[in-house]
Amino acid sequence: MVEDEFLVIPGPTEIPLRVLQAQLKPAIDSGDPEFIKLMDQTSAMLQELFKTRNNVFFFPGCGRAAIESAILSAVEPGDKVLALVNGVFGKWMRETGERAGARVTEVTTDWRRAFSPSQVAEAIEHESDAKLVMMCHNETMTGVRNPVREVGEVVRKSGPVFLVDTVSSLGGDDVRTDEWNIDLNCASTYKCINSAQGLSIVSVSERAWEAMEDRTRPAATFSFDLLKWKQMWLPKSKGGKEVWGYRRHPVEPAAHVTYMLNEALKVIMEEGLNERFTKNRIAGEAVRSGCKAMGLELYPLSEDDASNTVTVILSPEGLNTREILNFMRKRFGVIAAAGIEEMAGKIIRLAHMSKTSQEVYVTRAVFALGSALSSLGRRTDPTAGVEAVRRVFARYSLERR
Repeated sequence: MVEDEFLVIPGPTEIPLRVLQAQLKPAIDSGDPEFIKLMDQTSAMLQELFKTRNNVFFFPGCGRAAIESAILSAVEPGDKVLALVNGVFGKWMRETGERAGARVTEVTTDWRRAFSPSQVAEAIEHESDAKLVMMCHNETMTGVRNPVREVGEVVRKSGPVFLVDTVSSLGGDDVRTDEWNIDLNCASTYKCINSAQGLSIVSVSERAWEAMEDRTRPAATFSFDLLKWKQMWLPKSKGGKEVWGYRRHPVEPAAHVTYMLNEALKVIMEEGLNERFTKNRIAGEAVRSGCKAMGLELYPLSEDDASNTVTVILSPEGLNTREILNFMRKRFGVIAAAGIEEMAGKIIRLAHMSKTSQEVYVTRAVFALGSALSSLGRRTDPTAGVEAVRRVFARYSLERR
């Protein structure tokens, strides 16, 4: 095994040393004024990252828990929901809505393409009484990025609450919650934010609060009921009720993971959002260029739809995907990802989520992939891939001087 392994999977991601060190603090009471101050500071930085004036909550869980929290909080049995599905994670949102008792209509398109706003408009016209529309911004199983801004305009004109999964884009791509009319924005800590697994994050708009307050029965969850978080945790000055006379968490916070998130957000703010997003976008272009130079086929049919945080490549016919990934890890220390469910055995995924968007990581990942393919019988020139990567980085380096 190569000693200096690194992750280019779409989560968990590599964590900066200073973020790892942030957890080396004593245990603390969740009601301690200093910890409450830290949570409020963290929420304020998250608002900046989400580009929102809405309240942002974080609690123990993962990206899936964030989405489940939003759905269970906004929807009750019998409500009509539209699930926009062009990948595995969109499908999981649909299944979550069904488990919540909603009447879910799936709207689908070719998984190799992004949705068009006209498709969504037509679907909403047919289901005019839909309470909620759900969409994944960045499908890490396909490498396709959906046009959330344009879809948000369509949804807002029609009236439903708009829920978006930004688990694999927040912190690595430009996500504009308020400008894009996102009512429930669901994310987590262990992808582009480059922190540890363990926290779910949700931003909630006034329209979403209204939908929750109009429920005829309590949400089918206690810890993940966002309305309960509003009532118990938010101070009165921000619309909370402080029902016990003081601010209280509905579920015990994960203090040490919160320390890490706080530090990771400081890293992001120090780097600058535009700088971070640009870095990932350049890395994505470099990975795609390197793969195409080696004769590989990208999964998205149009690069206009391609993700800025993960590149998905079709696994060459006749080769075993798991053997390719094992070779990359054992020979080069590069840990890449395969597909799951419908995509199992069909794709290879290379993430470029902030820390590993640097040229050294991208170059090594592309070379490792090309070398694995060549060694396993596919005629591939890894050096051509590396040269294509270097050209992209060199061009942007000149442009940014």
